[in-house]
Amino acid sequence: MHEEKIALVRQQIAAVRAAAEKRKIRDIYVAACGGSLATLYPVKYILERETDAVTVSAVNAAEFYNDPPRRLGEHALVILNSQSGTTAETVAAARLARERGALTAAFTTAPGSVMEQTVDCPIYYYDDPVNPYPLLLSIFPEVYQLTYALLDLLNGTDRLPVMETAMEELETVCKRAVAQFAPQAREFAQKHRTEPGIYTVSAGLDRCIAYILTNCSFMESVWRHSSPLNAGELFHGACEAVGRETPVVAFLGLGAYRPVEERAVKFLQRITDKLTVLDAAALDLTGIPEELRDVTAPLVLHAVASDFCLQLSYLTGHPMSSRRYMGVMKY
Repeated sequence: MHEEKIALVRQQIAAVRAAAEKRKIRDIYVAACGGSLATLYPVKYILERETDAVTVSAVNAAEFYNDPPRRLGEHALVILNSQSGTTAETVAAARLARERGALTAAFTTAPGSVMEQTVDCPIYYYDDPVNPYPLLLSIFPEVYQLTYALLDLLNGTDRLPVMETAMEELETVCKRAVAQFAPQAREFAQKHRTEPGIYTVSAGLDRCIAYILTNCSFMESVWRHSSPLNAGELFHGACEAVGRETPVVAFLGLGAYRPVEERAVKFLQRITDKLTVLDAAALDLTGIPEELRDVTAPLVLHAVASDFCLQLSYLTGHPMSSRRYMGVMKY
C-alpha cells in the first residue's frame, strides 16, 4: 500500500514538472500559512542558489491574495500547502493564481478537498498519528523531491534520483539522531519545564526548522513565548534582549551559512547560561549521499528539535495537541 502511495506521489511530482515545462515558467511563488509555509521554504532557498532560470518568492498566503505580485501570470508557478485542504487564505491564494493564469500545485493530506479541486496539480502527503506513514510520504521529503524535479527541468540536470535516495534513507537517519540526542532532550525538558519563553536562532536553510520549532512547537503546541531570531540579525538589536537567564535554542547547519550561525553561538555562549545548541556536525548522516548532506541536515535537526519539544510536553503534562483558539473559535 505504501509503495502505491510513493508511486502516486512521484507521478504527481512528475506531472508538475511536465506542466511547468509546457508553460516555460519564469517565476515561482510559494504561498501558505504558518508551518505550512515554512515547509515550502526549501523550494525558495535551494532554487535561488542552484539556478538563475527563475525568480523565487515565499509569501504568506493572505498577503499573496491581498497584495499579489505584478508578475503573477501564465509563466508563473504557484506552489501551495494546506494540510487540511481547507485553509481559507491558501485556497483564496490558489484561486487568485488560477484566475491570473498561473500554473498551480498544492500539497495536501486531503484528497477531494477544496484545495485539490482548485489547483492544477495536487500532491498528497500523509499525516496520520493513528496509522503512521513512512517519513518519505510526509511534507518535507516531498517538497525536496519537487524542488529537485524543478531544478532538473530548469538546469537540464538529473539530480532527482539522488535526492529520492536521500529521502528514502531519511527516516532511518532521523530515528538514529533522535535516539542519539534523547538524553539531551530529556535534560532540556527538565531544565525548561517552567520557562515562560524560549528563543530560537538560525540562518540559511535552518530558518525553516527554527520557525517551525518556534511557531508550531513552542508557541502553538506548548504555549510558550518564542521568537525565531535570524543569526545574522541577532547583533543588530535582538541581542540586547538576551541575558544570563534567557533560554535560547541555536542551530548549526552544514551549509555555507554555518559561519553566520557559529558567530551567533559563540556570542550566546558568553551571554546566557541557558543555551541549547543543535549541531548538524554531530549527526550521523550515514545513508545520505555526501553531496546532499548540507541540504538534508536541517530535516534531521528538525526531527531532533521536535523531540525536544515533545519531551517538554510530556514532562509538563501539556499535550502537543492542546489548542485554545485554532479550530476552536472563528477569527
